[in-house]
Amino acid sequence: MNVTVRQLRAFLAVADLRHFRRAADRLSLSQSAVSMLVSTLEAEVGQRLFDRHNRMVTLTAAGQEFLPQAQRIVEELEAAVSGMRAKASLRRGSVTVAASIVLAATYLPPVVAAFRARWPAIEVRVRDMPEEEIRPAITSHAVDLAIGTISGDEPDIAATPLLTDRLVVICRSDHRFAVQPSIRWAELAGEPLIGLAKGNPLRSIVDRTLAVAAPTATATFAVRFSTTAISMVGAGLGVAVLPENTSQLAPQVRVTAVPLTDPVVSRDASLLSHRHRTLSTAAAAMRSAILAAPRTRIASRRPEDC
Repeated sequence: MNVTVRQLRAFLAVADLRHFRRAADRLSLSQSAVSMLVSTLEAEVGQRLFDRHNRMVTLTAAGQEFLPQAQRIVEELEAAVSGMRAKASLRRGSVTVAASIVLAATYLPPVVAAFRARWPAIEVRVRDMPEEEIRPAITSHAVDLAIGTISGDEPDIAATPLLTDRLVVICRSDHRFAVQPSIRWAELAGEPLIGLAKGNPLRSIVDRTLAVAAPTATATFAVRFSTTAISMVGAGLGVAVLPENTSQLAPQVRVTAVPLTDPVVSRDASLLSHRHRTLSTAAAAMRSAILAAPRTRIASRRPEDC
């Protein structure tokens, strides 16, 4: 079947005006071009659609049956094209962004606010989730973009470095670590550690470093969320190794972030997307907004700031 939109538009114009010349004027075509379009459409569908008279034309029974179907086809096509153009111009659309718990609470909100101020018609969905859920969310196309840490090479994930966040010890303000300018990793041996759950990329970074610097150190507790770890620290259940900006998450909990040294370890947060999936216009605009956002590393807080 080789029916074209031009044929359908010509048919609809003639059906509406009952006149080939007037239909030609409406379509900015010659009368012969409209006549040819209708004739080729009739040949394609195998039915005469109009009865021709000297000055007017009328729909045949087949033409009357075909009319509402042709109208629906053209209307649906116009709506589809209009919708795509609206999305391309960012007058419509949506984007889903995932981020780890910490970055969703600290880094992402001002980025989303700035994006919404510029593109108010775009719906932004934020998914805050544990680090270990970010990769599956990207690969299953549940989200368009994500901010988080990945372990090793991920063939299906494109990662653009975004920011670096140094790892620190989170301890209670009355802990002996709180008054020290820094803590060596080896000093964590014997301390009750509150770690993140296995499978979390941050947990992998901490475990690899402890295996070299403090091989006897083990996690007493394993939790999924940084906020839980901070609250457990505040309750005196131990200390935690977390990214520096986690101390922003619980300002009412009297904890202190102390830099870790020997070695200094950082986690790199990247902007993630599926390597083999083209971003929508809205998602591409959000990606640009995230990459354009300030990336200043957050300084450690001293005990008097907590």
